[in-house]
Amino acid sequence: MRPVEDQSAAIRTDIPHPVPHASRVRAVRSFSALLPISAVLAAVVALSFLSGGYIFSRTAPLVLVALPLAAVWVWLAPKRLTFDRVTLVALSAFALFALWEGLSIAWSVGPDLSWLAFDLTAFYVVVAAVVLGSPTGVWQLRLAGYGFVAAMVPVAVYAMLGKVLPDKLTQAHLYARLSAPVGYWNVLAILQVMAIVPALEGASRRGLPAAARGACAGALALFLLTQFFSFSRGGSLALVLALVVYFALTNERLQGMLSLALAGAPVALALYGARHLHTLFNATVNDALRTSQGHDFARSALLAIVSAAALQVGAALITRRGALIGRARIAVGAAALVAVVVLVTVGGLAYASRNGGVSGVTDKVARQFTSSGSGGSTSSNGAGRLLNLGSNGRIPMARDGLRSFARHPLTGTGAGTFRFINDLYRANGSIIVRHAHNQWVNVASETGVVGIVLFVLFVGGLLVAALRPLGRAGRDADRGLLAALQAASIAFVVHLTIDWDWDMAAAALAFLLLAGVAAAYVRGRRAQLATAAAEAATAAQAEVIAEAVADAEGARADRRGKTDGSGSAKAPARSRRGVSVRFGPASRVLATGLLALLALGFVAPFLSGRALSRAVVLASEQRTAPAAAQARRAHRLDPLAVEPLFTLAQVEQQQGRASAALATLQQAVRLQPQNFATYYELALMQLDVLGQRDQAALSLRRALALNPHDPNSLDELQAALAPTAAP
Repeated sequence: MRPVEDQSAAIRTDIPHPVPHASRVRAVRSFSALLPISAVLAAVVALSFLSGGYIFSRTAPLVLVALPLAAVWVWLAPKRLTFDRVTLVALSAFALFALWEGLSIAWSVGPDLSWLAFDLTAFYVVVAAVVLGSPTGVWQLRLAGYGFVAAMVPVAVYAMLGKVLPDKLTQAHLYARLSAPVGYWNVLAILQVMAIVPALEGASRRGLPAAARGACAGALALFLLTQFFSFSRGGSLALVLALVVYFALTNERLQGMLSLALAGAPVALALYGARHLHTLFNATVNDALRTSQGHDFARSALLAIVSAAALQVGAALITRRGALIGRARIAVGAAALVAVVVLVTVGGLAYASRNGGVSGVTDKVARQFTSSGSGGSTSSNGAGRLLNLGSNGRIPMARDGLRSFARHPLTGTGAGTFRFINDLYRANGSIIVRHAHNQWVNVASETGVVGIVLFVLFVGGLLVAALRPLGRAGRDADRGLLAALQAASIAFVVHLTIDWDWDMAAAALAFLLLAGVAAAYVRGRRAQLATAAAEAATAAQAEVIAEAVADAEGARADRRGKTDGSGSAKAPARSRRGVSVRFGPASRVLATGLLALLALGFVAPFLSGRALSRAVVLASEQRTAPAAAQARRAHRLDPLAVEPLFTLAQVEQQQGRASAALATLQQAVRLQPQNFATYYELALMQLDVLGQRDQAALSLRRALALNPHDPNSLDELQAALAPTAAP
């Protein structure tokens, strides 16, 4: 017995040494796996309160904080990154798309805009690569889904406070539609839609505590209210699509319908009870009435949210004692489906009967959708726009983009330059936009066929990777949450067809997070299934081989059995696991260097913008020498932009240096010869300062050739051509 005790003591002595190292390794891996999701969630919240990430000067500081975090992940990432083939193709296409946008600076009509577009897309590529390259399991999936719900709560609360406390938060005064804090109502709507689905899944999930399900139901009611008051028709369409996809993919349909009803009913009652509070649904200049009615609705909205949470907690406690099974479950589900169909049918027929019948509604919809204008009530930005199906100018914008694509099919006009396309092709002066409100048309017109092919490969490949079937893992406990992320991703992609969500970094990062985590989770679960199947096959074949060896008559038959067995066992595992990319020290150094270069790409235009702002302030204070110095610094930092040259020319005019100002504006014309503003600024100088009426008229005609409906250029041209008064 003594030797045994000594041996066990020796074993106990040896154990403590490797355990701390192993625990540290596991801790580092867990941190590196959760870091990307946590960082992206934080970025989405921050960008939502920074104009949605649309304004470069507000987005750049956050990016400069995020890029070092990406560098930390680079050095904590596994030694091998595993991608399935679809994801690898999608990610490669995305990287090439960013590179193509960068190359478009060489032929862009607005090279400074192409630089900014490249910076933003390159940052998106970093986010996508980090999310897709991180190992994703159950906890990462839950952090992404429920974390996104938590991230959208402060956004929705702030938005709704503008409706119920308009005397405290005045961001909703100009319109009845909610847009703050994002700054654009349609993007606020799609963010709420993307949060509604995982909130619904959390409210209906049996495995969660009743309090957590109640919290998800309360958040769901809050999101429904916020989405409604955005009065976004595209958001409403995306919501319906997201719910249809979710219920088609989830394995908890009955619970989901119940939870949706428990949250939706209080919201519907609150809205119905507030139907007489017209300032909630229409714009008004009566601040006192808006405040009074907002306070009245605050109680109803809060009651709806609390009721949704309480009802869900009660339902969770009741259903915990027993679940419907077998025929009872089928019967209840069928009844719920029939009720939904009947409700939709009756409501649709009732609406049709009040609007000229089905044929009358069809004709009205056709007229509204094909109309080139704003669509009647859409211009009021009130609740009535939800029943108007006009294109709100989107069809003409898409037509303009396609005309530009036909003219520049291979290269486009340069990334980020749709504003120049709009200047050139718009039919009148009323629609002035920077985006086609259709991402596919926008990409095609700006980057040509090369760009649109690469962009479609990325978005399509990412969706395919996220939507692939799980096989035997399809009934796992997190199938519903995965379905929620998949539905949110599809809703975002569909919404891209009618709006410019991609340029709003908050929405784009939300999509990259949810779709990327869904794709990585599907990849991991399929790999687990493949590994388990391979192990089972190997074990079974080893048993067969052992029996064959025992019964074999010779070594040749024995060898053939081993070869056949090993080949059939390992080949499927390799094909299901995908491609493993070695991520060694050299690759990490290269990735860190690329991140540093991207940071410099953000720093230069950011500092240029700050210098330009200081130059404008100094010029307004008549401090012309430092103003000129700041304008020159802005131009050195961003040599592709013309705004610093415009400011410098104005300062030089203040200094009485007309010839220097003229040379500066001529430099701007050479820098961006397809920008009508360069000719317009030059014409003002020629007309008002130098008195060169003929040269000014020539410059204005060039400006109008690039922007035929610019009212300022038309007025100045009339002034240049007007006969001079007799002395």
